[in-house]
Amino acid sequence: MDQYKFEMQGHAFDEGDRLDKLAAGLTALQHVFDAQYRALTEKKRLSEQDRAHFQIRVTRYEDGSFIAYLGAIYTGLQLALPFFAGTPNIWEATKNAFEFVKALYELAHQGKEFQVTQNGDGNTVITSGDTHQVFNGPVYFIGNQMIGALREMDDLLEGDEVERVALEGPGGAPVFELTSDMKGLFYPPTQVDETPIRLTCDIYDFNKYDKVGKARVPPDQAIPPGNYKFKNIGDQAVDDFILSMTEPQVTLSCLIKYQHDPLSESRIAEILVMRVAA
Repeated sequence: MDQYKFEMQGHAFDEGDRLDKLAAGLTALQHVFDAQYRALTEKKRLSEQDRAHFQIRVTRYEDGSFIAYLGAIYTGLQLALPFFAGTPNIWEATKNAFEFVKALYELAHQGKEFQVTQNGDGNTVITSGDTHQVFNGPVYFIGNQMIGALREMDDLLEGDEVERVALEGPGGAPVFELTSDMKGLFYPPTQVDETPIRLTCDIYDFNKYDKVGKARVPPDQAIPPGNYKFKNIGDQAVDDFILSMTEPQVTLSCLIKYQHDPLSESRIAEILVMRVAA
């Protein structure tokens, strides 16, 4: 098999390896491989038999930057995975899915309108204005499965402590690569509706140190019913929020922060509370 390697670069690995970064990085890498497998087999989780078919193993380490050379056992894998036209192997499928997701979130963070369509030949196209980007293979399905792992890797990035996380193929060609200047890219952009609203709800949790909590919003309010996170952005005393938990209902004067995720429906990220009253 051609050699692949997983690398994390930064001062965190100058004198030995920071265990928290190392463990989190390898866990995120495993989640990338699990996502590949689930997407291509249409399974929700890997069974013990699947693990026997698909195993990723670290075969060698190098000092300085954390570099792990990967070996894989593909016993029966060709029978287990339905490879698609345009994706000759699982690594190429991962590379295509990463580029697809990266393009989606770049457009989302730029606030640009775009449309995702499927061609009859199995390709996926992102159209934004006069620009068309074409991606081979089941990139939408793999991307949906892989986004959680990419966010785990995004969390690893920490200035010059961890400035690059990458999976590389033969000749150093990246399968995927995240760098410090990309931090936050794979999280959905948010937008605050600056129009104040009033909500009658039940506050059932509050952290006095972080000034955040949770509120249950009933039907017939300005937003759909459900449980929401909220943050105190006003100058009201913390005690008022703590006392509000003893009331069956309170009224919030607030703003709504929306999350616009290109891989799922937009939703409310949190409620920004300016004032609470019984």
